[in-house]
Amino acid sequence: MTAPDPGQPALADWLASAWAQTARVAEVDVEGATVRYRAWGDNPAKPGLVFVHGFRAHARWWDHIAPHFTDRYRVIALDFTGMGDSDRRPAYARRQFGREILACAEDARFDHPTLIAHSFGSAAALYACALAPDRIPRAIIVDANIFRDEFEGEPPRLTPERFYATRDAALSRYRLTPPGAWPDRQVLAYIGEHSLRETPKGWTWKFDNDALPSLHGEKLRNDIRNLTTPIDFVYGDRSELVGPAEVAALLANTPTCGVPVVIPLAHHHVMIEQPVALVAALRALLANPR
Repeated sequence: MTAPDPGQPALADWLASAWAQTARVAEVDVEGATVRYRAWGDNPAKPGLVFVHGFRAHARWWDHIAPHFTDRYRVIALDFTGMGDSDRRPAYARRQFGREILACAEDARFDHPTLIAHSFGSAAALYACALAPDRIPRAIIVDANIFRDEFEGEPPRLTPERFYATRDAALSRYRLTPPGAWPDRQVLAYIGEHSLRETPKGWTWKFDNDALPSLHGEKLRNDIRNLTTPIDFVYGDRSELVGPAEVAALLANTPTCGVPVVIPLAHHHVMIEQPVALVAALRALLANPR
């Protein structure tokens, strides 16, 4: 089975309509580091919606998704510290990222926002729920393997930070991990272009290459299991990270989780392979109060 042609004119127009909505860029200090976020919509009567990115990703992974919700919501997407355009820290923790989510939501003056988090960002979103159960009424998790075995042993060995002489040379090396099979070319190019920063040594990626060791040693499960916050789960039917065992583990550890929603013809990076289907699934879930 093959995926639909990603170059369909209708999809190109749909993407362009989202990218044409200019985001307001804001920032907030969180425990000594500047955390930046992107915001769409300014009607204070609308509820808040917070999009949370995955590991080594950034807020602009949601630029083609988030604007499609401004009819009903005020929307923000943040950059975790050490990723995107936010500051770096000496060390990182998912608990810290949870506090960053809450700080951005408060700075945006969101009252009881819903969180939508992909992959690595999902644990941070659940930490936010645990830290402030009275402030976060709902979280939607997208293709995340959260309740896996705890990390053990030595942290992984880091590869040296890579620098490229030109922007084009760097973009030619941009890859998804895991790679998937059917990334939309326009979306992948857009995300790649906004993943780079220029330094005196050349072009390199925005994420902090040294972040992994401090994250590797975290113990997660006991802190974020059995939450009272209503949870929904969306995942790709071809996901490299989520299968029957991972779905079962999530349901066993989050008793408030609804029936999981499966996105057809999608690997782990659902928003890059099937963005329209993801928006449709999220809209359907949000239309159903929990």
